[in-house]
Amino acid sequence: MHKGYWLLWMCMTWCVVATAQQTKDISGKWYGITKSYYGDKQRLTVVLKKEGEGYNGELQNPDHDDEAITLDHIIYRGDTLLLRIDTIQFAYTGVWNAAEKQFEGIFSWGSIKGTFNISRKEIKRSDVYKRPQEPQKPYPYFTDEVKFDNTHDHVSLAGTFTRPAAWGRYPVVVLLNGSGPQDRNDENAGHKTFLVLADFLARNGIASLRFDDRGVGGSGGVYANANIYDFANDAKAALEYLKTRKDVDPYTIGLLGHSEGAIVAQIAAANNKSVAFVVSLAGLGVTGREMVDQKVVLDGRMSGASDEEIKDRLQRLKPYWDALASDTNYTVAATRAKTVLHDIYRNSPDEIKKQMSEEEFTSDMHFDRELSSILLYKPLDYLKQIKCPFMAVNGTRDLQVEATTNLNAIERALRENGNMLVTIRKFDGLNHLFQRCKTCTVAEYGDLEQTIDPLVPEFIAHWILQLPPRPR
Repeated sequence: MHKGYWLLWMCMTWCVVATAQQTKDISGKWYGITKSYYGDKQRLTVVLKKEGEGYNGELQNPDHDDEAITLDHIIYRGDTLLLRIDTIQFAYTGVWNAAEKQFEGIFSWGSIKGTFNISRKEIKRSDVYKRPQEPQKPYPYFTDEVKFDNTHDHVSLAGTFTRPAAWGRYPVVVLLNGSGPQDRNDENAGHKTFLVLADFLARNGIASLRFDDRGVGGSGGVYANANIYDFANDAKAALEYLKTRKDVDPYTIGLLGHSEGAIVAQIAAANNKSVAFVVSLAGLGVTGREMVDQKVVLDGRMSGASDEEIKDRLQRLKPYWDALASDTNYTVAATRAKTVLHDIYRNSPDEIKKQMSEEEFTSDMHFDRELSSILLYKPLDYLKQIKCPFMAVNGTRDLQVEATTNLNAIERALRENGNMLVTIRKFDGLNHLFQRCKTCTVAEYGDLEQTIDPLVPEFIAHWILQLPPRPR
């Protein structure tokens, strides 16, 4: 929890201000939608009951079956409301807006932080996200819930196979999720990108297989124990499964990966004759370590920082990221990085030290096998082994994977190693999720109704259907 929360709690708990009197009864239900930095939203209901001079209450999540959680602390003074649940590290600070008739504030929930406004107006599930591109049943194509095994790692994976309704043998695409534990739809901020993409492909004569990540949905295994090379083994298992289906053309099975999934596609396709083509959406062409520096630059430009300020940020953060990239053993690398964080804090301006302690500064670090493998990843090692048709696309407003540098690096690596079947395309005005965006920040993902710009799946489908036939 941020230090600012605790300071406010102390003030509200121990300081009695004569002018800060309770002016209204706030008993009853208060409805709101949390929005995190990543654009994810969910409904929460705060239920308050009067108890003596104060209140007791609970926090409800109407979109899940979980039981309500009792609020440990409820403080209401003047126009400010503070809520806290210690067991789940939830804290909320809201200030009454009389004009809007709601408390407006911020919340923290473990490592998740964002805005949260609550009012008396009940919120329906349909009010959370509006997703006009999401297909509705009945579908005019065939879907099959499937399971297949990664025998190499002894993991069972669950997914959905989708193909055109008419019987036949179809080209098929294995859809590979982005980073973090993802379900088969690669859902992000309420956008089911792979569901929308599978729908479009099936309507245009192309089958697809999308599946839950390890430890997610119907898939076995433990996500936290895996890295990009393990995910590549899962992709290879999907390829082998598809070869057993009679409605699949075994000579036209390809891989399509988004973001981290594009990295996984590179690894799985390297020197693999089973892969007929690769589609890379917002994939890496530079090393994982270089990508981090690119993102610092993109974030700096987005915030209006000067070139000198961006250069200073790069120099200050370089020892930290270098430490994380110093060892394939992620625990060893993390230990080195934490030592660097202590040095960075001790050399930081007094303004930063006033905001948080050294312990708070150094403890806010998440690093695991997955992130370590991405940071150490070198695309050239795998791109030079890919000889099948390869398409790489990106949005010009992508603030997570810079378009021009990465696309140029992908094209150069493929062509220099003899692959002439390369298609590179930048889509103007699209973000990392290939949405037509305004600010194009991560926080905007959930606010946009568009899941994916229609030009992108159209381009993908046309490219796949126009590929030259492979020798049989």
